[in-house]
Amino acid sequence: MSVKKSKTLKKYALDSSAVFYPYFTTRKTQSMFCVGAVLRDEIDKELLRKALNDAVNRFPLYKTKLRRGYGAYYLKENDAPVELFDLNGKVLVPIDPKTTNGYQFRVACEGNRVMMEIFHALTDANGAVKFLAAILRRYRELQGIEFPDGSSAYKWDATVPDGELEDGFKRYYKPIPFSALNLKGMAGGVPHRTRGTLLKDGYILDEGAIDSAQMLAEAKKFGVSATSYIAGVAAYGIIRSAEVRRPIVIMVPVNLRRIFPSETLSNFVTFVRLIVDKNECDTLEKCVRSCAEQLAHKASKEKMEAFVSTTVRAQKNIIFRCVPLGLKWIFIRLGRLFMKSRQTIIVSNLGNVQLPQELGVECLTLNLNVSKNNVQNLGTVSYDGVCRLTFTSAIRELKLPSAVFNTLEKQGIKVNKTAVICKK
Repeated sequence: MSVKKSKTLKKYALDSSAVFYPYFTTRKTQSMFCVGAVLRDEIDKELLRKALNDAVNRFPLYKTKLRRGYGAYYLKENDAPVELFDLNGKVLVPIDPKTTNGYQFRVACEGNRVMMEIFHALTDANGAVKFLAAILRRYRELQGIEFPDGSSAYKWDATVPDGELEDGFKRYYKPIPFSALNLKGMAGGVPHRTRGTLLKDGYILDEGAIDSAQMLAEAKKFGVSATSYIAGVAAYGIIRSAEVRRPIVIMVPVNLRRIFPSETLSNFVTFVRLIVDKNECDTLEKCVRSCAEQLAHKASKEKMEAFVSTTVRAQKNIIFRCVPLGLKWIFIRLGRLFMKSRQTIIVSNLGNVQLPQELGVECLTLNLNVSKNNVQNLGTVSYDGVCRLTFTSAIRELKLPSAVFNTLEKQGIKVNKTAVICKK
């Protein structure tokens, strides 16, 4: 009698920017984010569940479980079905693999809203949006909606290009002498921190929707990009809403795909630190221009090449590669005890996302995780002429979101505001 051979499950290495994320994960904390969409109609949950399980096959890096190897964590192919969850007023709760069948992402829906929460070790927001859009495309096809001939945007059943699986850091790695690397500058000193009453159970999502064209017109007046403008408004909001004694440090994600062409769907972003001194930036214009000048300098191709080199070179070190995972975990966690958050706020601008109209998406949202030391972060995304700014707050006081929205309104930009309390 012949014995049927079991399927050999594929393994994938974590990309160079994601290798440390698993070390900092606990039952209560996890580096994650959430991309969401509001549709123009009520969601059929069973149809969305089928669409989710069809579309995940298109994304082999996400159709995985996180596993421990001798010296590193890695991803292993997961052939279990993907669960679809109810929102239940919760967001950014650490992912429990026991409830997700091992998957490092969680998709939930309610009414006409669908949200995807995802562990940062898998991807960045650019990859997550493509995954979510592919799920929605399959969902619409199951409803009988046809897409234009030749339309390949976010196809859920397309052949996976090799480029989507690449480690962008390793592809663009160039050896740079340690003397040329500003390691101290990357770490930074202790910044201003927002204080407030920590919420015991959950977060507050404070959202403002603005006209994208109006916002871009205001940015153009200062001669800066949308990201620089939003970061500058955030810095000015902090100055207006708090007693600031230390430098304000704004961490801004940089999508490296715009500098180093790549189709990768793993992490291919880095962060730059924008430092705003209250004494030098006492007006909105000064805050905006300071952020723009720093972003242009710190996110230059030369600086990003140095960062890529640092990231990859550290992992090429023979000592790092040979130390067992258990020892690495102990050393890294001990080091984390003595290092607190090095930023005041994260301001992440996903930019203008374009999706096929057949998906029936009304708006998109981006929610960033927070912690007890980094209590408020801002995620922004533009779609169909509307830019949505969403503050995730771990504190009860909402002085900063109010200051930011009021600043925008004083610039003539109307803000439609909503605030939602989300439980853990």
